Amino acid sequence: MLLLIGGRATFLGDDPGAAALFGMAMNGTMWGTLNGFLHAAALLSSQGVEVKRFVEAASASLTGLLGYLPSLAEEVDRGEYAVPFGALKHHLPAAEDLVRESRERGIDVEFPACTAELVRAAVRAGHGDDSYSRLVERFRAGAS
Repeated sequence: MLLLIGGRATFLGDDPGAAALFGMAMNGTMWGTLNGFLHAAALLSSQGVEVKRFVEAASASLTGLLGYLPSLAEEVDRGEYAVPFGALKHHLPAAEDLVRESRERGIDVEFPACTAELVRAAVRAGHGDDSYSRLVERFRAGAS
């Protein structure tokens, strides 16, 4: 009966706080995605590029990114981050370029600078050959 009323539901265990935490995690994912998109929109519109045109052109890449999340989730769940491609050391120059380009165009750099620093810190700590999922450890360390 509850399934009929509540629609799609996932049982997360006996802890009633798990459902609230699940919702907060969804909000965090949503806001991170929206903020990344809006930063991109500010950057593109500074050059006169229609943001709608970007969405149309980037649609396949963004869909592919969603398809990549299960792989990242598996790495996080296993605690194993080494990868044959897509290592953090390859993300760092692009993240730094985004900060530089944003600054040169007068676009706020706080959001991409945070990303660049997360990647930079992981590379400095000897994790340059690891997957982007390695950054979960940095988020976890923030609580200590």
